[in-house]
Amino acid sequence: MRITTWLAVVLSLCFQQASAADFHVLNTVEVGSAPHGLRIHNGHAYIAVSGDDEIAVLNLESLEIVSRWPVPEVPLDLVRSANGWLVAPFRDQRLLELDGSTGRLLNEWPVASGPSLFTPHKVGDLTYIVSEFGDSLTVFDTAAMQITETYTSGKRPYPADVTSDGVLGFIPNRGENTVSVIDLLNQQELTRTKVCNEPEGGALSIDQVNYLVACGGDDQVMWINTASFEVVHQLSEGIGPRPFSVAMSNDGRWAFVNNAGGKQLSVIEMATRQVIGHIEVGEQPIVMRVDGNRLYVTNEVSGTLSIIDIPVVADTVGNQPNEVLMLGMIHSGHTTSDHYSLAVLKRLLQAADPDYVLTEIPPNRLQAALQDYAEHGEIREARVARFPEYKDVLFPLSDEMSFEMIPAAGWNSSMNNYRRDALNRIENDAEQEADWQAYQAALDHMNETIGERDDDPLFIHTDEYDALIKQGLEPYDRLFNDELGTGGWTTINRAHYALIEQALDQHSGEGKRFVITFGAGHKYWFLEQLRQRRDIKLLDANAFIQRVIKSAAEPVQ
Repeated sequence: MRITTWLAVVLSLCFQQASAADFHVLNTVEVGSAPHGLRIHNGHAYIAVSGDDEIAVLNLESLEIVSRWPVPEVPLDLVRSANGWLVAPFRDQRLLELDGSTGRLLNEWPVASGPSLFTPHKVGDLTYIVSEFGDSLTVFDTAAMQITETYTSGKRPYPADVTSDGVLGFIPNRGENTVSVIDLLNQQELTRTKVCNEPEGGALSIDQVNYLVACGGDDQVMWINTASFEVVHQLSEGIGPRPFSVAMSNDGRWAFVNNAGGKQLSVIEMATRQVIGHIEVGEQPIVMRVDGNRLYVTNEVSGTLSIIDIPVVADTVGNQPNEVLMLGMIHSGHTTSDHYSLAVLKRLLQAADPDYVLTEIPPNRLQAALQDYAEHGEIREARVARFPEYKDVLFPLSDEMSFEMIPAAGWNSSMNNYRRDALNRIENDAEQEADWQAYQAALDHMNETIGERDDDPLFIHTDEYDALIKQGLEPYDRLFNDELGTGGWTTINRAHYALIEQALDQHSGEGKRFVITFGAGHKYWFLEQLRQRRDIKLLDANAFIQRVIKSAAEPVQ
């Protein structure tokens, strides 16, 4: 049995081709006293030089400082804003906006004491910053230029990271040796995970499956699963003194840990979760930012900026189109249907003989399901166990067939809770009664038209079925998508398909066979996107279904 995620495909191809020796410090530039946060914009590095109370603007071609903008009270970090730069002065209780050309102060907003570093990336227009001495996380809209929300964290929070969909925030709390997990969609703290001593920074893996937190108190890095919020791995070998934070390469192959108690970065190979070497930088590397294939590191004691080349391995793309078979699942219906039973599905997958199976399993839940199956012979992971097509068919088939299982569901429980509550509000909102009735009428018409054919696999895999589903869900999508947030129909399909597309891109030209197994309602949406690809051949599902039906009807010899 071969099981993977889309990211692991990339990692498995690349790791034997690079080592720490391939990371070259291209330049070391003196920038001023105690530099901290920085951003790259239009060929320049904008650096918060906290010891000199200024923002230094470095031309990355000439490597000369072209401007210095005074900012009082120890500026630690900055991020792009509507009119220039939003700056965090650490010894203050404000965020400041500076003009992007002159550095002139434009505006200010009150926050709790000790604003430190913004999240590495924005989510849309939103940026997030903790206040170390105010035990809080502030959400700031850089387009509207306003604070939108403030959350309570643990004691002495250090810089946070937020999932790319803006749903979950992870905050290392140095003062209590925990990581706060905030549900930003439903605006509540989910848990505080106990971790190693003095967590001071962390980052989400590129596939969002794990949050890596660096603990300066005992020189180790821990992996926290983003579904269970439990520590699933810890690493100390190769981690230097006082690991301060974590940064990820854009391709997800590497994690960098700045060891603030020395002059080195530890390079972690994400596929093996091992340190493969170190990069020499300046004394007390303090903030790391990745931009393209460059890693920028400010060294607090040396007063320098290190610019490091991240090796890029060219993709090897074949010229044989992959085959893609889209199979619509009926989930619990497989357990009661005679036409599309689990036995029929099993024979259908056997007939398809896939190299890869794209599943409606979130990436951060696959590993737990695999462990369940390996240790107990059954699936106990709650989300995966809801799907009989996986629990009773696909996982058992993996014992006798050779395929890679790729999780491709852009779903999480926070989305589900938000969508459930939003639908309940809409249903009981008198002002939206007409919209709700239009939605219900469309569903009733769809279900009536489909009728008893709802478990007929030959009908499910027709253009007529897809057209009926699309028409039936049109009011739901048009009227409620935005109000349902990340769980809206178009929004969630985009999230699912992004993971499907990543897998297809990584394997493009291999001449392999993919089977996509998602709820039948999603099928039309995916097919509309898949038909635009020129590197795949879409297979007719009914050709396989008819073969299975014919085979089942033939008398046993």
